[in-house]
Amino acid sequence: MGQRKKRHPLYALLIVLLTAFCLLGISFRLVLLPPVTTVIAQNTVNTGLSSVSYDELVKVAQMGRAFVAGEPGAQLPVGDDEKTAFPPDVVSHMEDVQKVIHNALIVTLVLMGLLLVVLLVAGLRAGKRTISTGLAFGGILAVVMVLVLSVLGFMNFDRLFIVMHELLFSQGNWTFAEDSLLICAYPLPFWIGMGAFWAVALLVISAITTTLGFLLRRGGARRAQV
Repeated sequence: MGQRKKRHPLYALLIVLLTAFCLLGISFRLVLLPPVTTVIAQNTVNTGLSSVSYDELVKVAQMGRAFVAGEPGAQLPVGDDEKTAFPPDVVSHMEDVQKVIHNALIVTLVLMGLLLVVLLVAGLRAGKRTISTGLAFGGILAVVMVLVLSVLGFMNFDRLFIVMHELLFSQGNWTFAEDSLLICAYPLPFWIGMGAFWAVALLVISAITTTLGFLLRRGGARRAQV
């Protein structure tokens, strides 16, 4: 019979929290994949109020995604007329979005690094059972978080959208005319689609993480009985 290592609840708690937030960050990066923006934009761009064509709106949505994602050489359709281009106030907002996304990536990478360290230390001091428990419930916590946000979004997506923008862009430079190029390329249905994709992506990778955690836990329990 193998000797069981002493349990350390703190390690399990750290793994749960770090896993949940890492899953949030990783799933958010999936939202930024080019095909996601293209497919959603193709089905949501507002041609009714726009001064440019459908194809141009989809192209603008793609250009905006590339810019805020920080892709090398990405450019915005800069100009003075907000109905056909991005004037300085829109460009300033897009630059703010780019900073938020860049900072989110840094935070995600840091959390992933911390998670790796905690997993290694926990493996040495507390054993695989603590690791598997942390991963399993970390995935569950991430699912709970996305379900809560999904319910809030379903109840009042407009309000949730406004609150998130007020938190991220406290300077208030995120409101624009309904017929501006930016809003026609990214109307409210576009953000609902992006939010739905993020929720699905998070649910999938969280389910995988939780399943992996329980499989490791079951395997560890069987070996402990030998």
